[in-house]
Amino acid sequence: MALVVGLSNLLLVEAIDRDLLGHVRNGVASLAAAVLSLFRDDVRAAAQTVFVGGSAVEIVNGCTGVDVAIFLASAMLVYPAAWSAKLRGVALAFAVVLATNFLRVLTLCLLNASSERAFEIVHVYVWPAFISLVCLATLLVWIRSATPRDA
Repeated sequence: MALVVGLSNLLLVEAIDRDLLGHVRNGVASLAAAVLSLFRDDVRAAAQTVFVGGSAVEIVNGCTGVDVAIFLASAMLVYPAAWSAKLRGVALAFAVVLATNFLRVLTLCLLNASSERAFEIVHVYVWPAFISLVCLATLLVWIRSATPRDA
């Protein structure tokens, strides 16, 4: 638990927020706009905001997936496995969470442009539940593949 709290509190440090997470938020917005512009002409990004038509979605820290990846990685780090397995697990955690979260951002940008009500429901209920299930499945698959260390 202390590991999760410690790593999560790093996200609250102003220098990390400004110098690292700001770039992550801008990168997510830019990449989302680039992908969405393959399908629509009315898409652009400005800093950490994605505009689709007349709607805008701002990418804030809770929208990057970094916090969820830290939570999942922390569970892997405290599991009794070899360090090599833990490091592979952390890489897997970040890859799976960030990819899933990117799909979340894309769908939410499109939904916000077409239906604010659907956006709110999917944003508040559907995606959080889905990401939780993805994290649980990732953790269980990783635990099954991780070789416990000898006592």
